[in-house]
Amino acid sequence: MNLLRYLSSPKGITVAELAQRTGLPVAKVRAELVALEKAGEAVRERAAVGKPHRWWRVGARPLSKLDVLLSMVLAARLHPNAKRLRSVFDRLTHRSVDPAVAQIVAMARRSAQPHLVAEQALCFYWEEVGDG
Repeated sequence: MNLLRYLSSPKGITVAELAQRTGLPVAKVRAELVALEKAGEAVRERAAVGKPHRWWRVGARPLSKLDVLLSMVLAARLHPNAKRLRSVFDRLTHRSVDPAVAQIVAMARRSAQPHLVAEQALCFYWEEVGDG
């Protein structure tokens, strides 16, 4: 059974949840996930001892605030076309860990000047963190 179709939730999924959904034994699920990880198709976030790891399909793992900001700025500089930039923003909306950041990116996507929004976001971030 290919477990990749179960690895699409933005929150990730645990081995126990996968075993419950698929009806496979936990040991079999673990073995298949490790094989997918070795093949470069799945990624896990290791948890503290005693807590379950979370798994995602490669490219579906949620992004932090800083990763979203970096992606927005790089996309704005690489894509002069506003339509393409909005499409990147749309994908970022669904990948953000923080729902507030996802909402801001969604609003930036609807902006008349998405390039300017990305650049201003970088300026605001720089002001917030200061000179470091």
